[in-house]
Amino acid sequence: MFFSYLSRLSSFEFQKKNEKSEIIPKNYPKKLEKAVLSANGELLNDFTLFHRDTALLLDILVFLPHYGLYLGEKILWRAQELQKAHIERSSRCNKKASTTRLESTERLIQRKLEDVLSFNFTPIERFFWMENLTEKEFDHLDTSFQQLLPKNRLIFKDEDPKAIRTKLHAVGTYHETPYSKLKTLGSLNAHTLLLPTHSEPFGTFISPEQEIFLNTPLNSSIITLTGQYGSGKSTALIRKVIQMLLEEPHRTIMVITPTLLHSEILRKELIAIMEFSAITLNLPSLNFSPLTLLTEPIEMTPLFQNSSIIVCDDAHLFKKNVLTTLFAHKGDRTFLVSSTDPLGKKNTVTLQNCYRSPHKKNIQCSQKQETLTTLLSELKELREHSPESSILILFTDAFLIPTYQAAINEQLNFESQLLNASFSLQYKNFNSITLSTPQFINSLEVHHTYLLNLNPDNPLYSLALSRASESVTIISDVIHPQIGEK
Repeated sequence: MFFSYLSRLSSFEFQKKNEKSEIIPKNYPKKLEKAVLSANGELLNDFTLFHRDTALLLDILVFLPHYGLYLGEKILWRAQELQKAHIERSSRCNKKASTTRLESTERLIQRKLEDVLSFNFTPIERFFWMENLTEKEFDHLDTSFQQLLPKNRLIFKDEDPKAIRTKLHAVGTYHETPYSKLKTLGSLNAHTLLLPTHSEPFGTFISPEQEIFLNTPLNSSIITLTGQYGSGKSTALIRKVIQMLLEEPHRTIMVITPTLLHSEILRKELIAIMEFSAITLNLPSLNFSPLTLLTEPIEMTPLFQNSSIIVCDDAHLFKKNVLTTLFAHKGDRTFLVSSTDPLGKKNTVTLQNCYRSPHKKNIQCSQKQETLTTLLSELKELREHSPESSILILFTDAFLIPTYQAAINEQLNFESQLLNASFSLQYKNFNSITLSTPQFINSLEVHHTYLLNLNPDNPLYSLALSRASESVTIISDVIHPQIGEK
């Protein structure tokens, strides 16, 4: 283990950052960065570690695949200021204020990794980055510096990248099997990851495009996130909300969604991210407002008037002129808006990727009466093979739903459910058969979807396809060239 906290015994005051106001511009030590990149590693400069209700700024964090983590602290000492200075270990006896906090920071990193991973074997080494001190200048200091500070853990401003890399390798232990960047760095910044799945038990990194949006500063009144259905807009948006609350817990944020279900799904995901990433958020500062529950103009509500940030998810599904009215009452508020429709080229991040591309099965019926019979046959087969699958059936005409629902319940001996504006996850779930029209399904994700006579020219057709993460069956009694015959 490296040395303990250090303290001064002379009257000289060490230069150290004020913990209440320390935010250093993100100017990477270029030589250190080159050394890390040459070892296929990654360097994080001025990285904020969030754990439970603690936020700690780390000067330097280095990850090397075959060595693990290196925790570094920038020291601003200058040679002329240390001519008559000496140092000793900090202890309870001398009661001197410490000049470093590496030990407490290392413990916090270990707790964070253990809370996210449940286990952690990543080694952590420590070093100091001497930002203003050369090796020669260090050698001419009081002998107490050489006795207490091993030079192999000090990186001086005049060292070249090759020497720095050699020094980092020398203080660590080479591990034949490389450590996982996802498990290590991903866990330290876990609130930005995609949540774990059966295939990705430790979660996965968000896309570079989503990361750009996440790192976009709030220096503009309106920031837009665009992309097609299934491109990860809501994923990026909810993580942006989390990031804002972590950085400023008491800012008031209003999240506007098209439906109650949409708000519930976003809130459920936010809670899951909090639990997964071991962070604490000031939830009273965050308010979800589904448009379907509003009884007065949203711009007149106390919540809108008291919020400093307005988040609009899937704004293209808002009722006509809602977004225009909100912008007209913008004031000094910041807007974060996701939409499939570009709202303007300025301050816009576009997502090109698509997470959900379900396998399609097309069934063409020659008569309308065959549609119900075909659907019942397909449902029976699917439930025999996958009884726990969540199934969504979409209709273009809501008047057909009662007839189809009665037939499904009778033929399959099953209690299906109706998705409408008042649907709530408080009382129901999606491990079932759900019937709906397309306007209520945004933000939903199910195992399999049936589309009944949904015209590909319908603007909600792409939304309907994107809701099935695995497969979709298109049943139509009208010939559509875009769909084709089976």
